Amino acid sequence: MNAIDIFWLLAGICLFVMFLLIFSGGKSHSDDRIQELAAADSSRPDRYAGETPLYSSKLKKYVQQEQKARELRNRMIQAGFYDPESAYWLTIVKSIASLLPVAIGALISLFTEIPFTTTMFLGLTIGLIGTLTPTFILDFRKRSRQKKIRRSLPDALDVLGVCLEGGMSFQSALLRVAQELSLAHPELALELAIVDRETRMGLPPGEALRKFADRFDLEEIRSMAGVVLQAQQYGASLVDAMTVFAESMREKRSQYAETRAQQAVVKVIFPTMLCIFPALFLVVVGPAVIQIYKTLVVDSPM
Repeated sequence: MNAIDIFWLLAGICLFVMFLLIFSGGKSHSDDRIQELAAADSSRPDRYAGETPLYSSKLKKYVQQEQKARELRNRMIQAGFYDPESAYWLTIVKSIASLLPVAIGALISLFTEIPFTTTMFLGLTIGLIGTLTPTFILDFRKRSRQKKIRRSLPDALDVLGVCLEGGMSFQSALLRVAQELSLAHPELALELAIVDRETRMGLPPGEALRKFADRFDLEEIRSMAGVVLQAQQYGASLVDAMTVFAESMREKRSQYAETRAQQAVVKVIFPTMLCIFPALFLVVVGPAVIQIYKTLVVDSPM
């Protein structure tokens, strides 16, 4: 087997693995039937426990797969990828990032004199890093989005309170806030526009805000949804509730800023020790060391 045959063999293996990863998540007719039966028998989970163990095992496996897929989908949404196919694209990217370095390493060992073990070790290492990198990117995007929403939420609550005090309904106030904050806080304005559209489609405002909180995994938005639900349930003044909640959010933001400022004092010690002190030590002590060297070594009588 020559080098070209080995290359096409490796390419075929990579394509086959990618094909399995892409299409393994598809739902078959039996899976759809199992989902329907699970929904119909949700109130009687032990009905088929003793009669059809095969059905129970398939149902349990299907529920686990659906739970993993839902968790991955929620993670993609929290990172800002709202496309329903984003989870499949993430699988494709991870597959390419893990298999491509190994294939390149094998090709390098075939056409060069570099040992096969060295190229495979480097390929596997780079593939492992490439597999884990998308996960870190998702976590970074999630934290970045949460930080932006936390900073912009008190301003949005102030504008929302002013709109409610002016006699506007909650749905109209949300749309107004989204329009006013479209330039200063575009991400929050987009999410409020989504909440407004969901409420216009018949979803209660509290539930729409709860879904907003799930898209960002933010406790502050969940608290806001709870405030709206309680105000609507007990007939309390929504204006007063939102005003108190806005004040608490602004106080929490100021406390968070004070915490970060106190942490900065500790964090600046390490750059000072590693970057500033060595340069300062070199500038102050360097001339003295040079003078001592000249006196003791160069100018000393032999």
